[in-house]
Formats: sequence, C-alpha cells, structure tokens
Amino acid sequence: MQTVVRPIDPWEPYADIDKYGKLTLSNIEFTTTNLCNMRCAHCAVGYTLQTKEDDALPVEQMIKALDEVESLRVMSFTGGEPLMTKRGIRDNLLPLLQYAKSRGIRTQINSNLTLPMAHYEMVAPYLDVMHISHNWSDEREFVETGFAMMDKKPSVAQRATLYRNILDNARALANGGMFVSAETMLNRNTVPHLAKIHNEVANEMLCRRHEIHPMYPSDFASDLETISLDEYRDVVNELLDIRNEDVWMLFGTLPFYPCSTDERDRAVLARLKAARNTTIRNDVDGRSRMNLNIFTGDVSVSDFADDGAALGNIKTQSLTTIYDEWLATHISDSINCHCPAAKCLGPNILVKNMYYPSHNFVSGTVK
Repeated sequence: MQTVVRPIDPWEPYADIDKYGKLTLSNIEFTTTNLCNMRCAHCAVGYTLQTKEDDALPVEQMIKALDEVESLRVMSFTGGEPLMTKRGIRDNLLPLLQYAKSRGIRTQINSNLTLPMAHYEMVAPYLDVMHISHNWSDEREFVETGFAMMDKKPSVAQRATLYRNILDNARALANGGMFVSAETMLNRNTVPHLAKIHNEVANEMLCRRHEIHPMYPSDFASDLETISLDEYRDVVNELLDIRNEDVWMLFGTLPFYPCSTDERDRAVLARLKAARNTTIRNDVDGRSRMNLNIFTGDVSVSDFADDGAALGNIKTQSLTTIYDEWLATHISDSINCHCPAAKCLGPNILVKNMYYPSHNFVSGTVK
C-alpha cells in the first residue's frame, strides 16, 4: 500500500496538542490596517473599513506582549489591505515581520494582490506565505463584485487593471520564489466557476496552494447565500476530480467531521484522506489563534465583525491571560470538541451556527 505524503502546515492547531497536550496560544493574527482599495461584496470585515488610518500602538508595546508568549510559532497580518500604503508597511508591518524573523516565527500576509509590485518587494525578505483571496470567475465579476460596496468607484478601466495586477503579481512573486496561497470561499457566486478558478490559481497564477473555505456570513457577506452541506459535499468531490494534483489543496474549516453518522460525510473524508497533496486544517480561531488590533490593543477570537468582540486588551492584560480566560468561557467550551483518535478539534462558532446550530459535539466520540 502506497503511503500518502502530505505537506506540513505550520498553521495547523493540532500541532499544539501534539507538543503540549492541550490547546495553546501559538498563533497571533494582527489587524494592521482599516484601509482597503476595494469593497468586496463578500468582505467579512467590511463595516470596519475606514478612509483614514488611526495611529497604531507603539511597536515596543506589542513586541513586549509577544515576548511573553513563549509558545508563539506563527503570525498573520490582515486588514483591510495590509500592504495598502508604504507608510503602513514601513511603520506597522516591517517591525513585526522583522521581530518574527528574529524568533524563527513563520509569517503570512493576507493581501488582495492588486497593488504595485514595489509594495510586495518591501516585505518579501521577511515573509513565508503571501495569502490572497481569489473568488473571481472573470474580470467582469471582479470589476462589479470587488467594488460592490464602494460609494465612489474607480473607473471600469482602472478596476480592470487591478484584476490583471492580481494575475501578474502572483506569477511574478511565485517565479521569484514566494510561496503564494490563494483562498476561494464557497458561496453561490463561486461554486459554478470553481474549475475555472482552480485552473487560474494553479496554472496561470502559479500558486503553490489553493485553499477552500466556507464563506462566513459576516458583515458585507451577510447578504450572500451560503451553500448547503449537500452542495458542499458535491463541491469537494468536484474539486478532487478536476484539480491539479501538483498544487497543494487545503480544506479549511471543513464542515464534515469523523464523528458524523452520515455515510456521505465519512466518504468525503475518506476520499480526502486518500488524495495526494491535500490537507484538512482544523480551525485556528480560538484554538491556537487570537486576533490583536494594533490600533486599540483589543484582543478577540478573530477579526470577523460577527465574532470579534474584544475579550481583553494588551494595555491591561497579557495575551496568555486573555487566551486562558477565553478558554474558560461558555462559548469556547461549546465548540472546543476534541477527538484524539481523529485529530479533530470540531467546528468553529460561525460554522456551528451556520450548519449545526442544534448539534452538540462531544469530545471522544471517535474511537
């Protein structure tokens, strides 16, 4: 029997269970800007975006807070568009990236990849993963959907240029040795075009990884229709049929679990387990990761507005204290399911509310 070799995912939260025997704070996501040059219809943080940047906390204060997290192994940077301005890159991003590099911490930036290449070149020496959202069936949809929530839009020609920038920048970064990972969210708009999107990600943009995630119905995206679990199963099977197997396909927050009594769920999981170059990532939010807003110091489970209530603030508490207090909450307890036999940590709160609102996940169900 041939062994299926899988890529190693540094962002996988189960690595903490393997190392420490329990959920551990090992991952900090930073909200580093509230600016963005787009206003996508599916944006999960759309209502937090601004047109003028606030002043960030002193970098020294954030680094002091990070120094106290000895288990920290990965850091991510999100927004808004973290690479929107060179000033923001220089003042807010680079000091944290350089700090991570000095500690051997892996890093990822979430970008729409529409900006001039000079912006990406500033962070390239310190970055492990350039993570992009790619949910576009074609240029026309980008022009319409990518700016759907913007009052005063750039011209159609200007928006079309930004779309072409995505393809050109991805290729250029990939050819320069950058690990580029493209994420596609599953909703009514993307599902009919997944074969085309995957071909673009794998063969035109030269991304090393294609991530597949459910769409979170948060903020702007709350008006978009999610797909059913039946449709989700069909999508996974379709992707496995048509994918380029040389490109790592990562299924994040997959809403199917080894404890399921539905044979169709178990069949999908078995097929994924047998597929070459695929992984399923346990959800990181509230397990291994907390979000830190660099402008306020607020710490939350994630940056999504519907899941982003502040749990504490680094001005008054340590990150580990805030994390430990979160684990003791009823909400955390309701989703922190763990089956060691399957190395499964269950759903996050958004997926549970979306697909399993009345289901009680019980640790140890899978033997």
